[in-house]
Amino acid sequence: MELLELYDNDLRPTGQIVERGQPIPAGLMIPIVAVFIYNNEGKYLIQKVSQQKGGYFATTAGHVKAGERDFTIAMLRELKEELGISVTKSELKLLRIRRYNYKFTMLYMLKSNVPIEMLRLQRDEVDSVQWLSRSEIEQMCNEGLFNKIHYQLLLDCEERLNSLHLKTKH
Repeated sequence: MELLELYDNDLRPTGQIVERGQPIPAGLMIPIVAVFIYNNEGKYLIQKVSQQKGGYFATTAGHVKAGERDFTIAMLRELKEELGISVTKSELKLLRIRRYNYKFTMLYMLKSNVPIEMLRLQRDEVDSVQWLSRSEIEQMCNEGLFNKIHYQLLLDCEERLNSLHLKTKH
């Protein structure tokens, strides 16, 4: 049983707990963490979620557990659990916080050139991983294979990456 902490609309903990899968009370929210891992070739590490979890393609993401008030630590935990990747807090860059219905999504980016063979996939969560370009991901999204919310998060990442590149060119 996974317990999730409820937050108000300003992302302040309320002290209330809900079991994952239970309805979220009106006006309250749960935090989610997501990361796009990109490499020197400009490709993103995409995972195919296990069949029992939906079988779709997405980026690495997960729920923040009750008591995990440091969202970056929650993201580090998800990376370690799902992919076997160990990184430091300073390697993760928080891009933005996005609201979807009853969820806050903390969107991170991580630059890594980790070879797929070095990953240790959590089989009950992840079937496979692959490096894909944005256009390949967009095509998968158009075909209904890639999670649409995660695709919007990818566009947020690319917008941020582009703005960072513009700033460094001046």
